[in-house]
Amino acid sequence: MRRLGFIETVGRGGILIVKPSVEVKGELIGSLVYDSNLRRLGKIVDVIGRVDDPRVVVKLESKELASTIRDYNVYYQPGRRGEYRRGGVHG
Repeated sequence: MRRLGFIETVGRGGILIVKPSVEVKGELIGSLVYDSNLRRLGKIVDVIGRVDDPRVVVKLESKELASTIRDYNVYYQPGRRGEYRRGGVHG
């Protein structure tokens, strides 16, 4: 488990915007995200923003989780290569 960064925004639509404390690479997409109690929050689905100041988009497991988030630091478990592909195509 590695520290991803801190939550900047909790969106109503079931997403988190995280300011990363790690170098952002494409391999982050598809990684699972947890809070400090090891509760699974969701999955990294995108990286947005400027290259020198990116943000990580996390889709929550359920929209109800948004109201229960009390911790601002989040952690990730690197996904296996090829586990997540855009467009919903899983091989």
